[in-house]
Amino acid sequence: MVPDRFAPPHDAVATETTPRSLHQVLGAARQALIEAGVHPDEARLDVDVFAGAILGWDRARLLAERRAPAPGGLEPRFSEWVSRRRRHEPTAYIVGVREFWGLEFVVSPAVLIPRPCTELIVEEAVARLGADPALRVAEIGTGSGCIAVSVTHTVPGARVIATDVSGDALAVARANAARHGVADRVTCIRASYLDGVTGTFDLLLANPPYVRGIDRAGLGRAVRHEPDVALFGGATGLEAIGAVLQAASRQLTPGGWLVMEFGDGQEADVRRMLDEVPGLHVRRVRADLQGIPRTMVIQRA
Repeated sequence: MVPDRFAPPHDAVATETTPRSLHQVLGAARQALIEAGVHPDEARLDVDVFAGAILGWDRARLLAERRAPAPGGLEPRFSEWVSRRRRHEPTAYIVGVREFWGLEFVVSPAVLIPRPCTELIVEEAVARLGADPALRVAEIGTGSGCIAVSVTHTVPGARVIATDVSGDALAVARANAARHGVADRVTCIRASYLDGVTGTFDLLLANPPYVRGIDRAGLGRAVRHEPDVALFGGATGLEAIGAVLQAASRQLTPGGWLVMEFGDGQEADVRRMLDEVPGLHVRRVRADLQGIPRTMVIQRA
């Protein structure tokens, strides 16, 4: 039974001898999230995600069973998850997975939660590897491994070296590579950028941290649960981007490509930084679904 703090008004609840319906339980939880400051659209989605994950039901079954008594297997985990979400913990960390590129990825507080805009990096990588799967590829700062795993899962024969400074993040990336059957083609290495990784690469992929330190207070409460090392790019937000560009200048083959995400409003700054890195040239900038320039495709001469 959902705790009393999630209970709907008395006139919406059946008598004590009549179990509450799934619809009533979800509605009470949704209202509790809204009162805690979660946006109504997010609250509606969250409670459905929680119930579906716990019960193993898809949305169609949740709708079909909404008037039936709430299943006994829903509690106590459902109330525990709602309580965590009321404290603005990200839904993905609570459930433990997040969809990206049509695949389900394990996530934890050790890694950045995958965002749809980052799929642009995968699109660009797949386009190049589709012509030549033998290209030598590295991802800098792999986190959950969503980019490296999505690329290798999509392109048979492709291989990616995935680096990260965090051992905990690499453990998540390895779990995701195994989950999707590409553990033999994703090599995880603990390293800062490409430090200590020998050789050159035909394709570099990166979603570096690019939030300015002074913008911390303006981030959503859920975002502030994500690891600082994956979010903040120093005082200007550009320090990690600069380090990626330097790694590309050293270890990208002539004619090779760097595909890199950057933050809202940073395009001009990144272009200026590239003017100071000989041999690297912008070939394309792609916008996300909101029309915000987000991904830069760079080639080495």
